[in-house]
Amino acid sequence: MKKWIDSLPLNQRLGFPLMLFILLVYLGFQIISYRSYIAIERDNLVNRTQILANGIAMNLTAPVLFNDSEAAREILTTFQADPLIKAVRLELPNGTLFSQYTRDLASQAFPSGLLIRLDKHDVVFSEHTLYLQIPVLLEKENIAHMHISVSLASLHAIQWTHLKISLLLFFGLVGVSTYIISRLQRWVIKPVSQLNAGIRDVIKGEAHQPITPVRSSRDELNELTESFNTMVDTISERDAALRLALRQLREEKSIADDIIETVQHGLVVVNQRGEITKANAACQTLFQSAFTHYDWPSLIDMLAPVEREAFQRLLDDALSHPRQIDHLIVEGAQPNGEIRTYQIVSRPLHSRLQTLFAIEDITAKHSAERQQKLAAKVFDNSQDAIILIDNQGRLTMVNSTFHQLTGYDQQSVMGMHFSQLVVAEEYRQLQAIIGTALQDSGQWQGEINARGAKGEPLPLFVRITRISDTHKPGRQTVVVASDLRSMKEIQRLEYMANHDPLTNLANRVKLHRSLQALLEAPSHEEHGFSVLFLDLDNFKAVNDSHGHVIGDQVLRIVAERLRRAIRKGDLVSRLAGDEFVILLSPPLTEANVKATSQRLFERLSQVMKVGDKRITVGVSIGCYYVHPHSQESADDILRHADEAMYDAKLLGKGQMVEFNQPELDAETG
Repeated sequence: MKKWIDSLPLNQRLGFPLMLFILLVYLGFQIISYRSYIAIERDNLVNRTQILANGIAMNLTAPVLFNDSEAAREILTTFQADPLIKAVRLELPNGTLFSQYTRDLASQAFPSGLLIRLDKHDVVFSEHTLYLQIPVLLEKENIAHMHISVSLASLHAIQWTHLKISLLLFFGLVGVSTYIISRLQRWVIKPVSQLNAGIRDVIKGEAHQPITPVRSSRDELNELTESFNTMVDTISERDAALRLALRQLREEKSIADDIIETVQHGLVVVNQRGEITKANAACQTLFQSAFTHYDWPSLIDMLAPVEREAFQRLLDDALSHPRQIDHLIVEGAQPNGEIRTYQIVSRPLHSRLQTLFAIEDITAKHSAERQQKLAAKVFDNSQDAIILIDNQGRLTMVNSTFHQLTGYDQQSVMGMHFSQLVVAEEYRQLQAIIGTALQDSGQWQGEINARGAKGEPLPLFVRITRISDTHKPGRQTVVVASDLRSMKEIQRLEYMANHDPLTNLANRVKLHRSLQALLEAPSHEEHGFSVLFLDLDNFKAVNDSHGHVIGDQVLRIVAERLRRAIRKGDLVSRLAGDEFVILLSPPLTEANVKATSQRLFERLSQVMKVGDKRITVGVSIGCYYVHPHSQESADDILRHADEAMYDAKLLGKGQMVEFNQPELDAETG
């Protein structure tokens, strides 16, 4: 090998190692850069898909929990935002398919054995497809998982582009290497060969033609060497300056291209005819189309404005003069028929006689602003008072109904602590209950008494909800308060209409209503019930001896004792004076009725202490059994019970008389 190399001419011995070195450096650099670049692109593809899938997985928890596969399918369609995603399978932990999304029919199938590989690795690359498994978590519990297939078309395109660039660089290096070797041949080998030939000619005594002009202070070889060095230095300096300028130009162009491609707004350059001459990558996503350098539509066709003629006039005016457009709002139709809202800004490019348009899709922003305005109207026009409270318990926002309800001016209460609006003693009793409810479920509702601006009581029904503010740290509290004053007044009037004002027992109206309800109840078909008619013994003597004031107090004590002597579901009422009626609801036996009557005798016979006086009264009771399927009216029943009570009076008072035989239950006393 050494002999073979030594036998080569000087130009080949110089060119061969140089070419081999350049080739090895080039191949090493290309292999390293290719692997690094492809690895980065694969990681970027996986990360981008995982970020999108994790965001969608958060929204899938509710549909999975409520077994709403249709809602899950609608959420999965969000994957259409990424054109590389071909199919998504949402499976439950047991492997059951819950829902799926496919971009086309050819994307539905997953290769056999893929699910087992995904359970081990979460990310699997095939020749043409990337497969990922993304869990759907609820409080760190895997409630489902998504199998996602992603097309590697973009990665293959990058590989092919990298290969083409590598081949282009290779041929460029071959050309540069050939050029350098030829330069060496001309600048070094040929002059040396000529110098060597000249030296040989001199040795031989032959005539020698100087290679370079002869100078008096230099011989030919020295002049040749100096000239060669000077020439090489000059070329090197110029080449270095040129490379520096080209590198700076490429860097500036690369930065500008990166900025343009990174901008999320669509950027298009339009000529005076309205034709697009250049567009950035964001336009493909913005308008859901794939443009090339040869099939860009016109700007108006790409936007497809709803008011086409008006936009065409505005566009023609902006392109012909030229004039700039600032924050123009245009509604355009997507290829799928969806109406999107765009904001357009234009700037003339005077040097190129073209116009740059920046197009931003503000559909979501525009909709959010409308929703925000609507929410503000709902907030301010609500019939209930709405209060927003910060973490420190201070009021940060109230609506106009709050002012109408409490009398407080909306601005004056800003920063006021909520405890100044409620009855402090009552709130202290409820504070622990409200705090626990907010901690567990984030909400509480109930009645609270507040105070108005003038100190007047305000009974309120409040709904308290704790919310998170995306713009501020911590959580805030929303209180929705409804005025209960009219309702309380209605309840008070209704209570007065149905209750005796002296004893607070049910009055004659409520007694008749309750008795009629028992007669019409389905249980009356199977069970009867009992009516006790009570009349106090010797009560007239109490009024005559002690006066009506003492008599009224005695009636209140009797009413309380009657209430405590009956069951919770029974009803005690006062007809008039010292007459009382008790409805004993089913199920009931004769033994129950007699036990209740005996309890009434015992309770009412006890001495009553009224001031410094000790008073004793008795009671006579008439009992009437209302049998199942009875067709009697309420008045007839009360009349029969009254007759039984009258018989008890005639028999000597202090006892119970039954008007009829009991048929209340199979079991009798």
